[in-house]
Amino acid sequence: MILLLMGAAWAATVSGTVRERGTGDPVVGATLVDAAGQTVGSSGPRGEFKITLPEGEVSLQVLGLNHLPATLQLELPTDGPLRVYLERAPGDPEVVVESRRKSPHLTQRVLDREGVEKTPGAHDDPIRLIQSMPGVAMTPEYGPSAGAIAIRGAAPSESKVLLDGIELPYLYHFQQYASILHTRLLDELAVYPSTFGPSYGDAVGGVAAVSTRRPDPSRLHAGFDINAIMGGAFIQAPVAEGWALSASARRSYADLYESGNDQYTSWPAFWDYLARVDRRSSSDDQLSLTAVGAGDAYGRYAGDAAALDPVQQAENPAFSNQRAFHSGILDWAHDGSDATLRSALGVVWDQRSGDLPGAGEAREELSVEGRQSSALLLSDRFTLALGGDLRASRLERRAVTDRSWPELQSEAPMLARGLPVNEVLQRIRGGVFVEPRFTLGRLDLRTGLRGQADSATRSLLPEPRVALRYALTDALGLRAGGGRYSQVPTLDDLSPVTGDASLGPIDSWQAAGGVDLLVSGRWELSLDGWARSLQGAVLSTPGEAPLAQDGRAWGTELVSRYRVRDRFFSWVGLTLGRSLRDGEPFAYDQPWALTVVASWDFRPHWNLGLRYRAAAGLPYTPVEGGLYDGDNDVYTPILGDPFSARLPTYQKVDVHLARAFEFRRWTLDAYLETWWVPKAANNLYPVYSYDFTEQALVSGPGFVPLIGLRAVL
Repeated sequence: MILLLMGAAWAATVSGTVRERGTGDPVVGATLVDAAGQTVGSSGPRGEFKITLPEGEVSLQVLGLNHLPATLQLELPTDGPLRVYLERAPGDPEVVVESRRKSPHLTQRVLDREGVEKTPGAHDDPIRLIQSMPGVAMTPEYGPSAGAIAIRGAAPSESKVLLDGIELPYLYHFQQYASILHTRLLDELAVYPSTFGPSYGDAVGGVAAVSTRRPDPSRLHAGFDINAIMGGAFIQAPVAEGWALSASARRSYADLYESGNDQYTSWPAFWDYLARVDRRSSSDDQLSLTAVGAGDAYGRYAGDAAALDPVQQAENPAFSNQRAFHSGILDWAHDGSDATLRSALGVVWDQRSGDLPGAGEAREELSVEGRQSSALLLSDRFTLALGGDLRASRLERRAVTDRSWPELQSEAPMLARGLPVNEVLQRIRGGVFVEPRFTLGRLDLRTGLRGQADSATRSLLPEPRVALRYALTDALGLRAGGGRYSQVPTLDDLSPVTGDASLGPIDSWQAAGGVDLLVSGRWELSLDGWARSLQGAVLSTPGEAPLAQDGRAWGTELVSRYRVRDRFFSWVGLTLGRSLRDGEPFAYDQPWALTVVASWDFRPHWNLGLRYRAAAGLPYTPVEGGLYDGDNDVYTPILGDPFSARLPTYQKVDVHLARAFEFRRWTLDAYLETWWVPKAANNLYPVYSYDFTEQALVSGPGFVPLIGLRAVL
């Protein structure tokens, strides 16, 4: 009895928590073992533990199921609770097979957050990677078409970009610098290049669907990132039982220390934000409300100084350009065992203005859009998908000018047209669809019908579509599909003042087929062939009313993919194709393009990536000389055949090196990205002397380093 009382007196109580190093997440079920190898306790649901050990010097080992063990040398009694941090153990290699993702569309290209953050050339920017995908035209950085999403030979305006199911006005600041979304709030980026299912309409090119990330309902996540272009921060946090919040904000800051140069009167500045509130009412139902917005502003000289004579340079007016949009998206999703339902409602306000001394234009558009889709599992072999979308828009356009400004076509198209404008345009467009889906052994057959209507063009078009997949073996599959697609002209193109109110919908018939091969259960190969016809495609020319064209495009895409999650991924994409309008090369006709990407976590906390891109140069319309206009004392260009000249072959190498520093409850990522464009490939666009007798190709930056820091809690 005396010995028992003495042992109890010499025992000490030890309490504390076990957490994961780098994230601070609690480690549940960690085992605590004493020096004799006896289990003395384990951590609870919040990582907490409380054990009894003899006083004095003791050894305590902490073992986590998915973590490296930690051994503590303690002097008992302790001064207070212990905090134990375990490093996550490397898991078994997990091979990811992208082609096995379930999709209602014939062809899909998907990037998740790991692919976005570790792909070289992304500059921590998710949407920038769309141009790396097979079938998407490759354009030079900082060129006039930089940031353009031209899918399978279509114009950028012929494809749709959706955020959580709602169409946004634009995705890139200034169409090239950076996308409007923070990487940490991105869940998935999917591109459906032509022959997509009937759930999407009003697009004859492709669809890029961006999904934002649901916040973690269990703990706080936060961080900041900064590089040479911009800085930003994000936060994700639970706010109540079943409720969670996520938010981000970013801003560029070059305008804070740069006042202007021979091109800009005020340096470009941009900002963006996203805020999302999630409510999970059950395991099957999720409700979210998202606010997203962005803004751009800069000032530049209206004319290109290199193309003006000294007198014209002195009279070159300053042009001020501003654009911003704000939107709200309400999204509800139900994922049940026999039904999947998704509804989205969005409101988008888009404002753009451009001003010159004595002239200016303004454009304001308010849109309300709704989208609903359902997939009902009626049997093991039959699923019925149905739904629709509706968009109502009101557009107000104003312009004051006494001459045309063709050099402002991309930023101020009404000033480029040179006509005074004061009008309000409205439209309602939408569609409904039904798609029976049959699973018959190794055959997956989908026969869909979409009805597309528009009030502005008074059109109603039926759009039948079909897609089938057949698995010859577990490693070899075939795909084929096709159908009818349409897209209505924009309200700007239908303007009775600057456009053509008689334009009708673009009508397109499309077909595609593919083969998917899985080698040794991990290496993916796919070969796609596709073709598209177009009737009534809209052509916008500076200073002129839009015209309707017919066109066709065709091509093949060879893709190789290999990915081991959190270790290594690579893909190689080769695209061969042509795109013609009225029998002549189109602005985005790119006969070939090659992309090679590899990313490797070669040591713990280290990542190295490489991306190489090469493509045929894009075509342009050459200027063959100048004609002097004595009445106005100016030279006007004599244009050659449309798009009969082509820029030199484009090449670009991107390298990404990152090092993660893990602290107890947060991680700091330091990264270096560089790009190199060979001199012979570094051509953006042609410029001409004031009398159009001399031509030169403008070069972009050949070598650009970008250093950044990203801290994550």
